[in-house]
Amino acid sequence: MYEFAVVGMGIAGLSTAIRLREYGYNVVLIGDEKSASASCAGIITLQLEDVKDILLVKESIKIINNLIRDYSIDEAGVTCRGFISIEDSIEAGESAELLKKAEVVFKQFDAKDASQNWPWLKISEDEIVTYTMDDLSVEADQFIKFLIKVAREKSVDVEKDWVKEIVLGEKHKLLLQQIGEVEADVVILCLGACTRDFLSKNGILIPVIVLRAPAYRFKINEEIIAFSDEVYESYWRPGVNRTIVGGGYHAEIASDSSLFFQKPPKRFRNDTEKLLRLRLNGSIEFIEEWSGPISITPDLDPILDNLPGYENAFFLDGLRGYGLMRGIALGYLLADIASGRKDLDSLEEYRLSRFSSLF
Repeated sequence: MYEFAVVGMGIAGLSTAIRLREYGYNVVLIGDEKSASASCAGIITLQLEDVKDILLVKESIKIINNLIRDYSIDEAGVTCRGFISIEDSIEAGESAELLKKAEVVFKQFDAKDASQNWPWLKISEDEIVTYTMDDLSVEADQFIKFLIKVAREKSVDVEKDWVKEIVLGEKHKLLLQQIGEVEADVVILCLGACTRDFLSKNGILIPVIVLRAPAYRFKINEEIIAFSDEVYESYWRPGVNRTIVGGGYHAEIASDSSLFFQKPPKRFRNDTEKLLRLRLNGSIEFIEEWSGPISITPDLDPILDNLPGYENAFFLDGLRGYGLMRGIALGYLLADIASGRKDLDSLEEYRLSRFSSLF
C-alpha cells in the first residue's frame, strides 16, 4: 500500500516520483527503462520558440544541476554544457527577444567571430550564431539510468514491471504483469506516447497524435558543442568517444506502440547525413540509428490534469519531443499538484478541458 504510485519510468515519471519522495511520501515507481526519454537525442536547451517553454527548461536545468551536484559528470551522462543555434538575421532577432523576455543570459556572434570560436562549423557570412551557456547535453539512456539510481537512493520503490490494468476508486488497485498487485491512494500516469491508448481503455479520450522521430550517431574527429541548425534544419550534440548525436527535422506517424522504436527509413538517414556535412568540417562516419515516439497536442502544449471523475488520479502527456527539456519541471509541478501543494485550477492552460470543443 502506497500513498503515491507513479506509472512510467521516463523523465516525467522519474522526476515526479523523486519530488514526491523529497516531500516524504511513500512512493512506488512502476515502468520500463526503455522509454521515449531514454531514446531521445539528449539535448536540453533554452533556445525554444515560446517563453513559457523556455521558463520550463530554465527550471528543469536548475533541478538537474541540483540533482547531479554530488555525482560525477560521467555518472550523470552529461556530455556538454552550452548550446549554439545557427540562424538567419530575422530568426536571430526573434531568438534574442524571446531569451530576453525569459531573462536568459546569451550572446550572439556574426559569421567571422563564430568561425573563430567554433572552427569546426561551416558558417555563411549572412548567418548569426546565438549562444546560451547554461544548456546541457546528455547521453539520454545513461541519464535515465542515473535518475533511476537517484530515485532508489531517495527510497522510491522502483518496480520494473508492466501495469496491465488500473482499477480506479477511492484507493486504486494496479494489476502488474509480474509482481501481482499494488494499491495506492493516488495514481499518476506518465506514460508518454502510450498514455493515449492506456486512457482510451478507460473511456478517456485525449487529442494527441504520436510520431516516431529518428536519431543518429556519427563518428567525428572534432570536439564540438551542442548546436541546432535552423537554416538547414538539424540538431546535434556531442556524444561519448568523439561521436555526434542528433538528426534532421524528420518524423512519421506511428499508429501503434509496436512501431514506436523501429529503425527509421533509410531516406531519413541519407538526408540527415547530407545536412550534417553541409555544416560540419572534418570526417563523418555513421555508427548507429534509432527512433523514439513523441506525442503532440493540437496547440503544442502538454496536458496535465486529473482523470475525469477522479480527484486522486492524474496524468501528463503531449510533451512534443521536448520531454527531456520540459519533463523534469513538469514532473515537479505534477508532484506539487498531486500532493495538494498547488491548485490544479491555476493551470488552466495545461488542462484537458481546453480541448472540450473537439469532443
